[in-house]
Amino acid sequence: MRKSKYILYLVAPALLLGACGKKNPDSPGIEFMPDMYRSTSYETNSSSPVFADSMTNRQPVEGTIALGFKPYPYKNNNQGYELAGRWLKNPVDPTPENIGTGKVLYDKFCQHCHGATGQGDGHMVNIGKYPSPPPSYSGPLKNLSEGKMMHSIHHGKNMMGSHAAQLNMEERWKIIRYVQTLQGIDFNTMSADSVYQQRCGATLEKKKEK
Repeated sequence: MRKSKYILYLVAPALLLGACGKKNPDSPGIEFMPDMYRSTSYETNSSSPVFADSMTNRQPVEGTIALGFKPYPYKNNNQGYELAGRWLKNPVDPTPENIGTGKVLYDKFCQHCHGATGQGDGHMVNIGKYPSPPPSYSGPLKNLSEGKMMHSIHHGKNMMGSHAAQLNMEERWKIIRYVQTLQGIDFNTMSADSVYQQRCGATLEKKKEK
């Protein structure tokens, strides 16, 4: 009798484990807690009693910054424009490769208004889409700082709309490097640091202290 009990103790677990086996490889087997396997969820854009505003779709926590995204620090006003002009420094080296990439991007996003050589004689201007042409990079904008260019690309300025959705920060800085060559800057004879100091009026040492 005692021997039979031992056999039962050995066979019962084997039978129990055997019951957990599945002939259909797509079957989940026995679900001991089905509410954990198949929890009730709310459809996207549907209402939900869980939250006070009844919205299933939740906004990110205030202050959340997307991975790989760098917030732009200056507001879209005259003060922000001046601050950007003084403190923003182009982190992209003025190498032939970066300037060449900037030209490609400029031709795609800027040439139709500013013109191939930055004279404000682009196609959109020539067909009368603007009341007045954009200022020339070799004229009124010849000494425009790289920070003010970035601010204008990010927020837009006058008739020019924002390009923040079309171009990431690195692409914008590369365009600016190319635009600086249209301003007459020769990076073979001038360093990026000297151009920054000359245009914005702030030394690198003061910028580091800010």
